Amino acid sequence: MSFENDFITQNNARILASFNLQPRYRPDFKQEKKGNGSGHQDEIKLNADERRFLMCLYTYQYKATLTEIYGIIGFSASKGTRIAKKLEKNLMIKIFSIIKGKGTSKYPALLSDAYKTLGAEEKKFEGKGCGYEHLIWQHIYASHFKEFKAVIELNRCNKCIDVAFEHEGRLIAIEVAISSVHEKVNIEKDIQLARADFVIIGCKDEKVLSEVNAVIQGLDENLKCKARAFVLSRILSTDIEGLINEEKSQ
Repeated sequence: MSFENDFITQNNARILASFNLQPRYRPDFKQEKKGNGSGHQDEIKLNADERRFLMCLYTYQYKATLTEIYGIIGFSASKGTRIAKKLEKNLMIKIFSIIKGKGTSKYPALLSDAYKTLGAEEKKFEGKGCGYEHLIWQHIYASHFKEFKAVIELNRCNKCIDVAFEHEGRLIAIEVAISSVHEKVNIEKDIQLARADFVIIGCKDEKVLSEVNAVIQGLDENLKCKARAFVLSRILSTDIEGLINEEKSQ
């Protein structure tokens, strides 16, 4: 089995093309701050640096960490942090801490008020219905497995896989599990409908990992041997063979 190169290109372009859009913003925009307890609406003006931050994030959302955003704009860490904290306080952005290995990376996401401030249409990212943290991990995995031309939200037979790629002629599916609720269905449909050869579940924490492992153990034998679960960050530090080798059980 082999993916068609043009399909992969088109599919990724569909998902990521919006990163290349340039926002239309109004320099004199005044953002209203809601609710000060007195019924009075205070106005918040964005300065040039704050607007530059939001515009940069508009382009690199889910692809760059806070530190990387600072570097792209040319802000020092202290200046960037001060601006990011203010924008988060004013409900322009939400900052998510993602544990990757031994360290923690912070990813900022634009909120609705920020899009209004920029005068830009709110971007609709694949998988957003599952939440920001879920979406961030999809992009982290797609970037981590880019050498295999990983595809976000690959749709096969009406089953969308969070991240999928081909390795040695086998279709590998990666599902991001912030909770264990849907993982039984995900595994079954990935294998039976989308024809994935192996399903890797990235779990938010040890609790979710334990629950997903219990789900896997309850599957039919022909499905159980094709699924493995790991804590999310572990996937980034384990090679493909380690991820799919049944002998290395969690």
